[in-house]
Amino acid sequence: MPRALKKKERGVYERITGSGVWWIRYKQDGIDHREKVGTRGNAIKLYALRRAAVIEGIKLPANLRHKAITIEQIGQVAIEWYRNHGRRDLRTFSGRMNIIIDALGSRPASDLTPGQIDSWLSSHNDWTAATKNRYKTVLSKAFQLALIDGKVKSNPARLVAHRAEQNARIRFLLPDEELRLRKAIRERCPDQMAALDIALHTGMRKSEQFNLEWSQVSLERKTIHLEITKNGSSRTIPMSPTCFRVLTELWKKRARLPEEKRNDFVFQSSRYPQRLLDPKKWFEYCIDKSKVTNFRWHDLRHTFISRLVMKGVDLRIVQELAGHKTINMTVRYSHLAPEHNQSAIDKLG
Repeated sequence: MPRALKKKERGVYERITGSGVWWIRYKQDGIDHREKVGTRGNAIKLYALRRAAVIEGIKLPANLRHKAITIEQIGQVAIEWYRNHGRRDLRTFSGRMNIIIDALGSRPASDLTPGQIDSWLSSHNDWTAATKNRYKTVLSKAFQLALIDGKVKSNPARLVAHRAEQNARIRFLLPDEELRLRKAIRERCPDQMAALDIALHTGMRKSEQFNLEWSQVSLERKTIHLEITKNGSSRTIPMSPTCFRVLTELWKKRARLPEEKRNDFVFQSSRYPQRLLDPKKWFEYCIDKSKVTNFRWHDLRHTFISRLVMKGVDLRIVQELAGHKTINMTVRYSHLAPEHNQSAIDKLG
């Protein structure tokens, strides 16, 4: 019988049309199960057997039940959990999770071992230790949620050794580099100068800055209040004169926009009525044009912190302004204040 005339059977399907490899799909205890069978005829027979077992309340063997849950399934559930909980790192999480799904998605979750996860991470020679740790964390979260739902019995990602990260990198913008960068921005995208100024005068993380809403900005009190930050706590950033001037100009610019083009975000797209998602495209172009090497957007935050330390600001105050969870993170910058350290030593006489 031609393929087009074949009667469709419930729960029986080809993952790849025309492959000749048939699968079955059914539910037991609210959990989706998928099994690779082979021929269409055998798939129809096995589906009937599985459905009968489900109706009669017969529990399938544990290894069979869990094999039906794939990495792709628990990954998609995790992405949906992030979306439903309004997590601000949804975009980053889903991006990493989709890369994991592309590589490991078809594997049964219960069969994945810590060694296999570690080998997959190690195979990416172009990833830093920090990047590999982030992917491990994403996969671990997916397993954790599946464990809570009873879809798996263990979390193999938790047993993967955490890689040592080199967090000593502190790259800050030198005065002549800043001049060249500003020149490139003025020539290429002058409207983005405000984003650069706010980054250099607040030290906000990229996600904090480009998710910033006007409700968090008080021009009267000259403060920016961040409710949710990376370390889980809120913080208030006082505005410098430059920061206040730039935000005031942005507020006036917003007031001149037609109502339909306004939104609540401080940094708006110049083309659409939505927030500016990422400065990467224009920033990398201007960095390259200005011949500033080995510099990322996050290094603007390093610049903010480094300049405070070099001006002799107390490390505890720097910690508060930067939103560091521990003083140890701030101490990494202490070597940038030699005059401050020398004045302390001079007190010994």
